[in-house]
Amino acid sequence: LSIPPAPRRRFHDGVSPITVTAREWEEQYQELWDYLVPGSGPCQSVQGEVIRIIGRVGHELLDNGGCNWDRDFRLMLKALQAYLASGKALPEADLTEVSQLADMLAGRKGWVKEIARLRELSVKWVLENPVPAALPEVKYRR
Repeated sequence: LSIPPAPRRRFHDGVSPITVTAREWEEQYQELWDYLVPGSGPCQSVQGEVIRIIGRVGHELLDNGGCNWDRDFRLMLKALQAYLASGKALPEADLTEVSQLADMLAGRKGWVKEIARLRELSVKWVLENPVPAALPEVKYRR
């Protein structure tokens, strides 16, 4: 059919430093999602889980209108805040912003800009913490 085959998906090995080739945070987010997030369940690394959480929250609010919103999503937002304050933490001003944005999303207010900003800050944190950190047991099911 003269159609080139789809490129093979590159998966992170769980130990190598996490790198991206894209320059803009939106493309970096997608590259990190493809690289670190498994087809289902939590990630191996905290870095992957940071990307997965904001992706799951964004999908629920933007694509589902929050119809499945429950305690697990609120726990995911709390975990996200803790992860972004760990390792080489985001600057204090960014952590304050993360807290405010998470509170808005937990209250299901504002969505598009808030989710985009949390994605941007999540990418920033992952790139500042390239050495994979093992993900502790999570307290949410999603």
